[in-house]
Order: sequence, then structure tokens, then C-alpha cells
Amino acid sequence: MSATHFTLSAICIGFANTCIEWFIIGFLFHKSQALTPNTWRPESSRSYVYSTLLSFLFGALFTLFYFKVGVNYVLEKNQWSHIKLGLICFACFSLILELSNAIYINYDKKFVAGKLIAACLSYSAAAVIAGQFCWK
Repeated sequence: MSATHFTLSAICIGFANTCIEWFIIGFLFHKSQALTPNTWRPESSRSYVYSTLLSFLFGALFTLFYFKVGVNYVLEKNQWSHIKLGLICFACFSLILELSNAIYINYDKKFVAGKLIAACLSYSAAAVIAGQFCWK
């Protein structure tokens, strides 16, 4: 994988993650988030910038993970294989963490569902996108 492919993959994953989180969490489940007002910090342009930068960091880290580990476990040009890798990553890295956070943090149940859906879609999209930029 060249530096250009790595950068493009990270940027595309970052954009996809930002869009997925905005749509699922910010649009579909935002009303559920508002049901627990004492849990949240006020939203500002700074918080949106930090969130977007973290999405691009996720893109870079997932691309690195895919290149070093994931590429060995997917079938080339098989989107379902990439989606399965994303689902495995979701189960390993987000599912348990989000559920355990929900035990201790005053989240609305619908908001937890939205976070889980967004994370699942983000990992699956990241695996598919990284697969488009990584050639053996």
C-alpha cells in the first residue's frame, strides 16, 4: 500500500464515519440523546471539529489495522468478506464497550441502540473502503 493509498483510505473512512455518525446519532437518535440532559456537555463548533478529527484518526488507524492484519483475513474483491471483517471488529472493539458504558452512564436505551448501529456501520464501511485501497 502506497502512502497515497493509505491517505486516501484514511480520508474516505473519516468522511464515511462522520456522515454515518451524523445521520444515525445526530439525526435519527438525537431526540433520544436529549432525554438525558445531565449527561451531555453543550455542543459547540469546537466539539464538532474534535469529533471530525477523531473520525479521521479512526480512518488512519483502521487503514493501518487493515493493512497489517485485516488484509490476511479477507477475500480479494469480495465485499461480503470485508463486511464480515467489519462486523468482527465491531464485536471486538465497540459492542462490549458501548454496552458496558450504558450500564454506568445515563444513556437513553434508544440512544444506545443508535450508537451501536452507527459503530457497526462505521466498522463495516471502514473495512469495505480500506479494501478498495489496499492491494497485495
